[in-house]
Amino acid sequence: MALYHSAHLPLRQRQSIFDSPFDDIDTVNGLARVPSPYHHLSFSSYSVLTPRDPALDGMISEHDLNCAVSSPNALIGSRPMENADGAYFDVANATSMAEEGLQPYFTLKSFYIKPMDAPVPGTKVFVKGYTKARKGPYVWHVDFPSGFHLPFLVKMEEYSGEEWKEIYTVEITADFGYDDLDWEFCVDDIELQFFALPEDESESHSNSGSQSVLEDRAQR
Repeated sequence: MALYHSAHLPLRQRQSIFDSPFDDIDTVNGLARVPSPYHHLSFSSYSVLTPRDPALDGMISEHDLNCAVSSPNALIGSRPMENADGAYFDVANATSMAEEGLQPYFTLKSFYIKPMDAPVPGTKVFVKGYTKARKGPYVWHVDFPSGFHLPFLVKMEEYSGEEWKEIYTVEITADFGYDDLDWEFCVDDIELQFFALPEDESESHSNSGSQSVLEDRAQR
């Protein structure tokens, strides 16, 4: 099941870990949409996939049944159309996060990824993290040679050489061949970290919410 928890610390120190294998989402015939919001996130151009669902027999290579690192589910993503932006996930609702005392940004820690099937001459996966911490996005990529692959654990800070912090959107694309054509890929076990609002901002949102309640009561 998905894990989403907050450490038992004072609000200004609190941090929340989102570590989800997406296994709490029910699929029909092996597929489903990602609920929105899903643990404060919104997913675009992704679907939930249950690779070993009997309804998908013959539709998925036997070499891709391992895309769900933690069975039964994973995400499958691709561009919505050629030359479009990649599949992405981002903060769904900054206001609701603030009401819960959380900043509308996160640190991306790690995730598993693999291209589907075994395209020739290979697939290149690009990851971009759009952030308020600097002007341009964080960028990292990995090359998968032709052939079937196990899911690859991407450790963002270790492999890119920098911490992917204060992110509000993560975009992933997979290109194959010499013409950089779009290719489907699987993602699973995304780990990211939310942080609490500074104490003064949290109190401001709390007071604002209390004032709204008082005003609503006065109008009744």
